[in-house]
Amino acid sequence: MTAREKRTVNLPSLPPELWERIFDLATSVPGTMIPDIYQHSSLISPPYNRIYHPALRAALITKRSLVCVCKQWWHLARRYLYQAVYIVRVRCLLSLRNTLKKYAAGDGTVPGVHSLGSWTQRLDVVIHDRSIDFEAECEYLADIIRSSSNLAIVSFAITSKSYDSIPIPPSIIFALRSSASSLRVLDWSTNGLFPVPILLEAVLKEAPHLHILNCRILSWENGFVPTHALSSVHTLIVQSLWDITPKHYGPVDTGETPINLREVVLGVDILRLDLWRDFMCRYGIHLTTVQIRLAHQYGRTLIPFLDVINGSCPNLRRITLSVIKFSHVSLAGFALPPVEYFGVSAEAHQQPRSDYRHLFTILAFVKDTVPTLRVLRLIDPRNVDALLTQHSKVAVRAIDQQLPGSTFRVECHDGTLLSEKLKDMGKM
Repeated sequence: MTAREKRTVNLPSLPPELWERIFDLATSVPGTMIPDIYQHSSLISPPYNRIYHPALRAALITKRSLVCVCKQWWHLARRYLYQAVYIVRVRCLLSLRNTLKKYAAGDGTVPGVHSLGSWTQRLDVVIHDRSIDFEAECEYLADIIRSSSNLAIVSFAITSKSYDSIPIPPSIIFALRSSASSLRVLDWSTNGLFPVPILLEAVLKEAPHLHILNCRILSWENGFVPTHALSSVHTLIVQSLWDITPKHYGPVDTGETPINLREVVLGVDILRLDLWRDFMCRYGIHLTTVQIRLAHQYGRTLIPFLDVINGSCPNLRRITLSVIKFSHVSLAGFALPPVEYFGVSAEAHQQPRSDYRHLFTILAFVKDTVPTLRVLRLIDPRNVDALLTQHSKVAVRAIDQQLPGSTFRVECHDGTLLSEKLKDMGKM
């Protein structure tokens, strides 16, 4: 056998449609594309990224391998390679930008091949390394966005300190505006390249189908989002409200525009409770789901927030509470609205037994004070794993002694009953 014969790849004779189905199954990451991502709307931001970014990177490695097998597979698999673009390093920007621009101009490695950027539905900018030439890198990124005409999901989750506290350049905003009509998810989970209000407003005006918006800080007057910005947005994730624009020269929310907002994820910022109160008084009547993220240990700041929610959200059905540790939740003054679903999680998955005892104290309190509750879910899989492996005795004792007769299910993150998992493990 000659060397040429040894290098020959003999592929099974299958129709291209079957190969494409195989490539799709081998590289897809459930929960990361439209419409699957809508089911994870309340996680969008760092909690979502921790779960799905490793899977997206692993899928990208698989896709790169597929297109390198042979020319036939390159033609069949290239759409999957460029379907979800994941940028980790600065050095990738120039090469990716050049490739996309060449194919967009019909001057790629294979002439006449369909523009590669037209396949791109998701773009994650997750730069880890140091900036070398900031202005050039931003222009490369703007060109990448402009070459991706069908973007549905754009996420900025930059962790490099080189970009900290630097506003996003207008060139990137102008590029986003060119793809705004196809945008469904816009996620700024970053301190770097954050949008200033007037530039963000320009994108929102031209994104009529935007479904999820994550913006760490809203800094419009009175905490109100400009007119038309929430006509399509279903889920809004915001960490802080800053009233730093006393003179707003653009259109403000007059209360006349129909609002599609149904879900908000809020950071607890007790310093601007007045702004949150104004915000919730304006939008609370539309909400069916609220998630509260308590990012510090002072649980007493949660109580005024709950008071605001209780007084402004008459149609609420679901509420979720995320804290650093379960023990940070004080029950003095703690009052949930009459919801059907309560989700709870703690960032610190290595917690002492006393914290998990306090978790069940919270559940017992809710049992007696929220008769409408039907589902209580432990939404962080790390908390569930700690309960099942390290603190199962605490869970068993609580189910037997603190929660008998409750009208709600205590579920794990995947929807299965906590008691059933404990039984399957032989601990009940």
